Amino acid sequence: MLRKGKVFRTVLYVLLIASMAGVSCAAMLRSPKQDSESQSSRRNRMSLPNTGSVAVLADSMDSQHAAIAEAVMIDELMSNGYNVVDDAALARLHRQAQKEGAIARAFGGNVTGIANLGRSAKASYTILARVKAGTPERNEAKLYTGTASAVILAVSSKGEKIGGRSFSGKAVGYTMDEAREKALEKAVLNGLSQLL
Repeated sequence: MLRKGKVFRTVLYVLLIASMAGVSCAAMLRSPKQDSESQSSRRNRMSLPNTGSVAVLADSMDSQHAAIAEAVMIDELMSNGYNVVDDAALARLHRQAQKEGAIARAFGGNVTGIANLGRSAKASYTILARVKAGTPERNEAKLYTGTASAVILAVSSKGEKIGGRSFSGKAVGYTMDEAREKALEKAVLNGLSQLL
């Protein structure tokens, strides 16, 4: 009986000291291999530098979805202190991208095409997003559930790939349009959160 009480007190002291030192119990129980894996994934994740200007392009089968994605990206970048190229430069960028078919090539793995577009807009970085929204479905609460996906690529004007992944979003709305737009916004913001 005395021995169990002593073991209990020792465990309690260790937990108390760990909590005072700011170490969580989960961190104490992780293996050294898990710690090194999580640290290396943090080191390998590149973030978009907050210097220079950023050009934003979105592509979709539906031009309204592309416009929503661009507006969300621009708003999020600006609210995080990034300098987004002006509307005139973005309009030139759109015309050039359509003329050259650069967006299709970029998603085929050609980062040079994205870098060239960014340089033409005098941007230090270019973020390209391809978005797709599904048809929202009615759920049991008589609301609509929308889903969307976004593939986001970020490239410097020097042709260095900063990041690129696929992200998804799911949201509920009172109308089909609201559910679709919220899901698109969520997918795009999930992607940007990995870059910023």
